Amino acid sequence: MSDALTYLVKARPEAMKAYFHFLKDAGKRLDPKTRNLISVITKVHAQTENGLRQYLKRALREGATPDEVLDALLMAFPALGLSRIVWAVDVLL
Repeated sequence: MSDALTYLVKARPEAMKAYFHFLKDAGKRLDPKTRNLISVITKVHAQTENGLRQYLKRALREGATPDEVLDALLMAFPALGLSRIVWAVDVLL
């Protein structure tokens, strides 16, 4: 967890607890691999390298293959654009 997120958890525990509960509840009908692939896409969109690496590891641990990760990136092409996909592939390599 980033220093900023750690600070928010300490500074606003109730709000952050509600936020984390929301995230957990929102994805409970998806399998872990799918949830983590979606998180990979959100981290690419935000271009947060640490987050991308974190959720990539989780997606792979949950059974995603490198080809599935690439497919997920390419499926999100309309939202991500070529420059973010190239950025992500650079990080992945």
